Amino acid sequence: MVATHHPLGLEEISAESWSVLERLGRALHLKNAELQPTLDAIVALAVQTISSAQYAGLILVERGQLQPQSTTGAPPHALDMLQQAIGTGPCIDAAREQAVIRIRDTSSDQRWPAIAEQAASLGVASMLCVPLWVDESRLGSLSLYSSRSSAFSDHDLQLTRLYATHAALALSDAQRVAKLQTALRNRDVIGQAKGILMERSRLTPEGAFERLSLASQTTNLKLATVAQHLVDTGELPGVPSLAEQASSGKTGGDR
Repeated sequence: MVATHHPLGLEEISAESWSVLERLGRALHLKNAELQPTLDAIVALAVQTISSAQYAGLILVERGQLQPQSTTGAPPHALDMLQQAIGTGPCIDAAREQAVIRIRDTSSDQRWPAIAEQAASLGVASMLCVPLWVDESRLGSLSLYSSRSSAFSDHDLQLTRLYATHAALALSDAQRVAKLQTALRNRDVIGQAKGILMERSRLTPEGAFERLSLASQTTNLKLATVAQHLVDTGELPGVPSLAEQASSGKTGGDR
């Protein structure tokens, strides 16, 4: 009988580790898919799950750009901000290339000299960066940090990859809920803005929407932003206020 070898080395993961991951999956989903609590839970639970890690950081893809999102301490935040500034680094490259990157010793690793120098000054000797993805969609990367060189073993690497799978699923759920909530809020505020224009200028719903769309195009602002401005101020952005119209002698209705 031929033994089956799992490419991720899952046979090396202990029963205790599987138990930790099971609890982790439940803990992440108990965050009710709220985005920021989920992000914070991912980095906090990473340090609890991977015993070699002292800090953790999370970088996500937002509008095509990689942005630092959540960390458990000062070193990850400083290193994430530096990587964002120079456009490269182990955390960013792990997300961009969908590859696991392990730095055994920052004092001797020359792939990212600026990052290595900053890491050494912050007391970070080793790093482990793993990509986060769901259904071929790049979400970002999770990075772990230690003050010890060669802190992350092969076992840690495999466990972190399993952790990242759970984290990516929870993150994807939270992002989907956040987008839905934003869409609902935008729909509500656009509805309020349409109502204001319909009452003020005796427009049809279609006419009020066209007025908002025209203001959006003229000001190069999102439709929801234009609507929120109208709801908050009573005026359309890019259109003279009633007071300005009165002072210039143009007190007629909207055209």
